[in-house]
Amino acid sequence: MVENARILIIDDEEGMRDFLSFVFKTEGYQALTAADGQEALELVERDNIDAILTDLKMPGMDGIELLRRIRELDRNVVVVIMTAYASLQSALEAMKYGAYDYLLKPFDDVDTVMDTIARAVERRRLIKRNARLLDDLQRANQQLNRMCEDAQQQAGELKQAYDELKSLDERKTRFMARVSRALLDSLAHIQGHVTLLSSERLGALGDEQREALVDVKQRAGELIRLVNDILYLQEAEAGQVQISPHPVSLATVVERACQSVQVKADEQAIALDCDVPEDLPRVLGDETRLQQAVTHLLENAVKFSPPFGRVSVSLRQEGNQVRLTVRDQGEGIPADKMQHIFDHLYQSDSSRQRAGGLGLGLAVVKHIVDAHGGAIEVASQAGKGTAITLILPSVVTDET
Repeated sequence: MVENARILIIDDEEGMRDFLSFVFKTEGYQALTAADGQEALELVERDNIDAILTDLKMPGMDGIELLRRIRELDRNVVVVIMTAYASLQSALEAMKYGAYDYLLKPFDDVDTVMDTIARAVERRRLIKRNARLLDDLQRANQQLNRMCEDAQQQAGELKQAYDELKSLDERKTRFMARVSRALLDSLAHIQGHVTLLSSERLGALGDEQREALVDVKQRAGELIRLVNDILYLQEAEAGQVQISPHPVSLATVVERACQSVQVKADEQAIALDCDVPEDLPRVLGDETRLQQAVTHLLENAVKFSPPFGRVSVSLRQEGNQVRLTVRDQGEGIPADKMQHIFDHLYQSDSSRQRAGGLGLGLAVVKHIVDAHGGAIEVASQAGKGTAITLILPSVVTDET
């Protein structure tokens, strides 16, 4: 603002100093005066000067030298040169040393002087504002640099923690794989002895003993399938699963899967209805993995169907694909749970939790179908059951 601006007038003529001081004060400026360069330097060093109006030719220290000395004290001060010599060279020399503008004496128009000073004060105000903005920017930049350094440090710590967790997870996976394979060996050994005992080569068996051995063999088979599922999912997550594609009869796969779950279906008085066309073409796939997937679907369907219900399996060809659908008559899957049914260890509420299991079956199915380049469709209605369809590509024709 004008009323806060301090103008320093430097001239060896007292009359000029008094005149300019009077004019500036009438316009609301604070006017300071100095008779020579040394006095002016003391005022510049002591007071916050907004604009300086100095004569170019003075005894002792001339305007050019004074200008240079002023710039050493305050590089942002705005200086206007006064000269009685209409020498463009003198004006240019002053401008080279940082003068903002120049005025020729004697003054023909006071308004020109006031306009020049007003512009000088405004320039000083802009310089101060820009300096503040620059300081703010530098502080913000410093703060940003500190934040970046903190972020880099945190990123390093997070990476270290991630690497440690990854190492722990890899060790856990290797440990689980060793344990799982050890369990498989033990279960295979148990199954072998059960088979030997059932053959009665080691002695005759009573009816109760035979029933007990059948139960042991069934439970051991369930454990073997569970451990195989765990191993498969671990390999799938590590990207280590390899399938061995060859022409496969899905009719044979379905028939074997139905046979494997027939005992459980009979226990719950559930009818298995397998609709398998005789002329269905083969598909290119891994027969062992496909049977694993279909068996899981049938076991799930039996597990979640009510007693005296029905589970159906249908196969049909559509173009270069085969659609395998398993339907049950269970409670169905809630709509808000549908997207999670293929997650590892996931079980929805109600009957699916009561039915038991670890929630691995459908996750295994999803990985197997994905490995074959297929897709899965799920349709379910509350109280009307669920239908899961496997869509398998790569139908093998007779010409293939």
